[in-house]
Amino acid sequence: MIDNWLSKTKFKELYEKFVRKFFLGKVSANQLTIIGLIVGLIGSFLIFLSSLLENLLIFMIIISVSIVSISFFIDTIDGSVARYEGPTIFGGILDIFCDRLVEISVIISIVSSDALNLIWAGMFSLAAIILCISMFLIVGSINKRSGIETNSKVITYQTGLMERSETFLFFLAIIILIPWRLILLWIFAVLVFLTAILRLRDAYKLFKK
Repeated sequence: MIDNWLSKTKFKELYEKFVRKFFLGKVSANQLTIIGLIVGLIGSFLIFLSSLLENLLIFMIIISVSIVSISFFIDTIDGSVARYEGPTIFGGILDIFCDRLVEISVIISIVSSDALNLIWAGMFSLAAIILCISMFLIVGSINKRSGIETNSKVITYQTGLMERSETFLFFLAIIILIPWRLILLWIFAVLVFLTAILRLRDAYKLFKK
């Protein structure tokens, strides 16, 4: 929802100018995707380390949040660069793969910090992500095949309740608010599951005939 709202504001125009000035022609979209993946995995590892280094907990949390934020920021840049370069099928696949890998690694790292209490919330969060991305890919691919979507995107991106920005904000909250991790993980899992259900509803409206 936040992504869709931002795309309709002046922020997008300013952001696109920033991307053109500092990134376009200097680094490819796929290179940015890989860089974002590496940074995200480093952030995930630091989240795990924060649970082991209790004396440095606050410092490690700050560093983890900063690095995960950089990873998500790079992820937004690669999409903008791809639009200017011309999107490719492999680029779209690579982007989805890397995004999900970072999300999974962050959740696993968070759960590992208190596995006894967080294991079920973590498992349901991962299951909800699998269900949601499955609906996303299935409906998007059928849209393309049926000609319902006429835009130039290689992969059709549906708007949903939980998109990239919402996921990012939830991850920041879960990383920072350690006493609330269990509740926040459950809320995250429920919202992602609802997103999958809403996409199923959209599919019914599109393909019920």
